[in-house]
Amino acid sequence: MEHKGIHVGRRDFIKTTTLAGMAVTLPATNLVSLDTRSASKPSPQGTKRHLLFLSDAPKEYEKLLESIRSIKEYEFTVSPVQVNYQKPQEVAKAIQDKGADILLVNPSRVTANSGHVPAAIGDLDIPVVLYPVNFDLIMLEADIVATFRARGMNAMLANSPAHAVELIKIAAAPRILEGKKAVIYGRPYDSSSIPVRHLSEDYIYKRTGARIQYRPIDELKPLLAGVNEASARKEMDRWKKEAVKVSEASDQAILDASRLYILLRSIVDKEGLSLISIDCLGFSFDANPILPYPCLSFTRLRDDGFAAPCEADVCGGLSSLVLQEISQKPSYFCNVSAVDEQKSNAVLRHCVAPLKLMGREAPPLTYNLRDYHGTGRGVTPEVDFPIGVEITMGGFSKDLSRFVIWPGRTQARVRDTSRPSFENAPPAYQKMRRYCSNDLEVKIKDVNRFLQSIAGCHHVMVAGSYTNAIRDAMLRMNVDIVGPADLGAPQA
Repeated sequence: MEHKGIHVGRRDFIKTTTLAGMAVTLPATNLVSLDTRSASKPSPQGTKRHLLFLSDAPKEYEKLLESIRSIKEYEFTVSPVQVNYQKPQEVAKAIQDKGADILLVNPSRVTANSGHVPAAIGDLDIPVVLYPVNFDLIMLEADIVATFRARGMNAMLANSPAHAVELIKIAAAPRILEGKKAVIYGRPYDSSSIPVRHLSEDYIYKRTGARIQYRPIDELKPLLAGVNEASARKEMDRWKKEAVKVSEASDQAILDASRLYILLRSIVDKEGLSLISIDCLGFSFDANPILPYPCLSFTRLRDDGFAAPCEADVCGGLSSLVLQEISQKPSYFCNVSAVDEQKSNAVLRHCVAPLKLMGREAPPLTYNLRDYHGTGRGVTPEVDFPIGVEITMGGFSKDLSRFVIWPGRTQARVRDTSRPSFENAPPAYQKMRRYCSNDLEVKIKDVNRFLQSIAGCHHVMVAGSYTNAIRDAMLRMNVDIVGPADLGAPQA
């Protein structure tokens, strides 16, 4: 500030700037490329909400403000403030002094410059709703809301008084994952199959409201010894009794899997978790896996109402949590194994599938108990998926800024899950299966767009159509929706 010179040696300058340039390419520092400006402060507890209305003529909008005060779901305090957008410091002070939960902005009617409002308001961590002066001429407001979004703010544009009220209801609601807790056993953000080294606990919380904690897998092994044997055997007997048949899985494998479920469920209950996962692919093909295979555990946990993503997949787990919260049904967490443009379908595979896909009150799907990929170890449920069911599938992008949503309909399919991994395989590999225990074919629209919009290896599927609810949830989270032009499910 006093314009005094600072001496920096040439060698130190070159060394420091070179290291800084290299740092952004390292996995641990990739977070610098992620935009964290979209952080939202947690929604207040209870139903009380404070809305600040900025306008150069607030008295002309009393009818709108009364409609907001009359919203039944929340108890709104509405503070109208007359502002001059040509004086940014006064506008900023008006916002800072009120401590609002939502900002409703009615731009000035005496300017054609869209830069005045963003400059006056600055960056905020609360939702902003733009209310046009004239719904027949929304160009100014459209540019303002686009400017806010470019800065990472959660900005929404109203198209009528009724629409403004609906948007305010969305803004008043907590984010769908607000306060959800998750525990993942494995290396932090470094799954053996689906690493996300660019993410962090802080970034995920700012984006979604969910808290993720990592723990070493080794912590689970000694805890298994403390599982009640009678409870584990009761769970094992239930699996065997309700199965159509038991193909390759041994009683010991089923008992071990049941013991792991009892343990994981106790952790979920004790800690109030909404999501739990294990980096299972890190040991699944080992000769001596350190834990029982978690396939049955994850099946049962999903049926119980919890998110249990496979392979410690963070983005897939958060996607599961969103779709299960909205649908109130267990999800099929799956690989997008193949996409056929000619048939307009996708093949979804995985070794875990929920039994109560159609809803927790609906009859469970029939299933066969098999081993894991023909290895002679572990146990997986091979379910019979219903045909002709409307479904919704999708998931978060790798930076959590977009949510892919794709409607579909289940199709009849010839089961190929016993196909060997290798043709003319040597004896040691003759029983190893190429594919997961479950496969499902779904008919979808706009297949090429789906392929180019794909969220990753894993997608999440639930039975039913939830387009509007997902759209509202993502709007509240400031997450963009990606999907086909027509969000209706294909005909059977």
